[in-house]
Amino acid sequence: MSIFENHDPDSLIDTLIEGRYRLRTETSRSGSSTVFVARDQRTDTDVSVRVFSADVSRRRGDALLEQATAAESMNHPQVLRTLASGRTTIAGANRVYVVQEILDGGTLRDMIDRGRLLTPSQALAVGVDVCRALDYAHKRGLTHFDLRPSAIVFGEDRRARVADLGVASVVSEDAWADTTSVSLERARYCAPEQATGEPFDEKADVYALALILAEAVTGVVPFLADSVVTTLGGRVDKLFPVSADLGGLASVLEKAGRSDPLERSSAADMGRALVQAAPSLPRPTPLPLVSSVSFEGTGEVARPADTTLIPTTSATDTMVIVENDVALDSDDVDTDRADAPAIARWIVAAVAVLAVVVGGFLLFKVIQKDSYAVPALTGVDLGEATNLVTEFDWTIVEVEEASEDVPAGAIVRTDPEAGEKLQTGKTITFVVSTGPPPVPLPELNALDVAAATTALSEAGLVLGAQTPEFSEDVLAGLVIRWAVALQPNLVAGQEVIKGTAVDIVVSQGPAPRVVPDLRGMTIDAATVALNDLQLIINRADDEFSIDVPVGGVATQSPAAGESLPKGSSVTVAISKGPDVVAMPNLATLTNLDAVRTAITNAGLTVGNVTGRVRGAPIAATVGGQVVAAGQLIPRGSIVDIVYYG
Repeated sequence: MSIFENHDPDSLIDTLIEGRYRLRTETSRSGSSTVFVARDQRTDTDVSVRVFSADVSRRRGDALLEQATAAESMNHPQVLRTLASGRTTIAGANRVYVVQEILDGGTLRDMIDRGRLLTPSQALAVGVDVCRALDYAHKRGLTHFDLRPSAIVFGEDRRARVADLGVASVVSEDAWADTTSVSLERARYCAPEQATGEPFDEKADVYALALILAEAVTGVVPFLADSVVTTLGGRVDKLFPVSADLGGLASVLEKAGRSDPLERSSAADMGRALVQAAPSLPRPTPLPLVSSVSFEGTGEVARPADTTLIPTTSATDTMVIVENDVALDSDDVDTDRADAPAIARWIVAAVAVLAVVVGGFLLFKVIQKDSYAVPALTGVDLGEATNLVTEFDWTIVEVEEASEDVPAGAIVRTDPEAGEKLQTGKTITFVVSTGPPPVPLPELNALDVAAATTALSEAGLVLGAQTPEFSEDVLAGLVIRWAVALQPNLVAGQEVIKGTAVDIVVSQGPAPRVVPDLRGMTIDAATVALNDLQLIINRADDEFSIDVPVGGVATQSPAAGESLPKGSSVTVAISKGPDVVAMPNLATLTNLDAVRTAITNAGLTVGNVTGRVRGAPIAATVGGQVVAAGQLIPRGSIVDIVYYG
C-alpha cells in the first residue's frame, strides 16, 4: 500500500477535524505527513495542522502524541506554539494530527531560496534565538533531530521560532533506523553520528544549526554532495569548513560543527559563544523576511510606504523623515519676479515666515523628544508587553532570568522600572522569566522511600512512580536506582526543571529461593545445591528407606518446589537403606502358637494360616513368594503360613 494512501490533498481539503479545524490548503508534504493551513472555527483564526499518514499513525502514534503533549506544555518566545494534538478518523483511516500556530514572517528556507542571504550579524541574531529555543527544549527532554531552515520560522517581530520540536524527533528516529533509505534532503543537515548509524542525542541539533547558519550566510551547505552516501561520508571525522565570509561566526560554528559530539558545543554553549561574538560584528540590519502568506500576489511581507532617514547637520544628529523618497527641489518653487504684483510678494513673504515658524516648531519637537511613563508589565507575556510599548518607539533589550513567581515567557521586571519616564528612542530592558530556576538532582540510592521523598521535596522535585524489584545487594525498602522519565541518563548533581517527577525502584530484598529436590543426593551434593541458593542445610537423624539407597537423602523439609527467604534452613534425613529382618526357622516348631510367637518376635506380622494345623508348617510366604529361614525381608512384612491338608 502506498505511503500516501488516503493522503491525497484533494480528498482532504475541506475536511473538518474534531469538529473544529477545517483544512483549507496544503503547504508541504513528506512521506510521513502533510501540512495544511486550516481554519480554527472556535477562534476564527488560521492554524497549521500536520496530518500524519495512516502507517506512521499506526506504528508511532503513541510516541507522536506523547511528544506533542510535552510540546504543548512549553512556553518560550522562541518556540513555535503547539496548540493541540490527537487522533481522528479521516477517509476511514485513523490519523494522528498536531496543530501549531501560524506566523506571517515565513521561514529561513524561504529567504535562502529567494537568494536573500544573511549577513554574519543577521545570522548571529537568528542563531541566538534558535539556541535559546533548543536549550529550553533540551532541558525538558525534547529534541528535534530534523532541524532545517524550513523549521525556523519568523513572526512580524522578525524573531526566529523553532517549529516541530519533539514531534519531528519521532519521525527522524524512524528514518535514521536505516541509513540506506535516508533522503538527500534529510541528509543535508544531519550530524556525523547520524550518518554512521551510531546513537545520537541533542548535540545533533547543534550540528544541524551550524550547517544552517553557514548556509544562510554563504548560500552553500557544508559537505553537501550529489548523493546521500557522499554527503553522509563527507562529514565523518572532518573539520567544519569556515571562512572569512563568516566573520565572528567562524570560531563559534567550528566548535558547534565538530565531528565528535563530546567535543561539540551544547545549545547553551553555542548561544553564549554567539553573544560573546556579537561585539566583533556590526549591528544587524532587519531580516529580509519572505512571508508564507501572500500579500497582493507577491508572496512577500507587506511593507509600509518607503521612508528614507536623511541625517541632518545638527549637533543632535537628528534624523528627518522624507516620505516616499520625494523631496522638494528649488527648481519646483517659483521665485519672486520683479514684475509680480505686490500682493503676491507679500503672500510669498508670509508663506516663508510661516514655513520658518512651523519648521522651527517641528525641529524643536524633534530635538525635544517625548517621554512616556513605563507601564507596569510584571507578569505580562513578552509578546503582549512588546505590543504595549510599541507606540513609544523604545528599543527593547531582552534579558532572561529564572523566576519562582513569574511564568516562563512573561516579564519579571523592566529597567527603567514601572512609572519612570523614558524618552522616545531610548532603550528599555525586559527581564524575561525562563520559569523556576533549574534545581540539582539529589542522590537517592540507598535511601528509604520516606527519606527519598523528603530529599526530593527539599530540592523542589516530586516523587514519581515507585517500582518494586528484588535485589541481592540492597536491603528491602531502600532505593536501588532512580531516573527522570524523559531524561533517563541524568545523574545526581545535574539540573532539571523545578517540579520534575523522579521515578524510583525500591528493593524488596533478595528474591525468594525455590527449594530443589534433594532426594537421593549425598549429603555433600545436597549441601552444595543449597549453598548455591544461599540456603542452609540441617541434618536430622538417619532413616530407613525402601526407595533410597544407603547414604542418599531420604526425606527433606520443606518439600521440593516450596519458596523460602534467603538464608532459610532445609532439613534432610539420610537413608540407612531398607529396615529388614531375618525370617525365623519354623520347621522345628510343631505348635501354631510357637510359630506365631517366632514370627512376631522377628518383627514380622502373621498373615493367613492354611492347611491342617498339626505338626510343623511346610512353607512361609510373603506376597505369594516362599521365603526361607534366614532370608532378609522388610520389617513388618505379612507372613502367610501353609500346613499340609
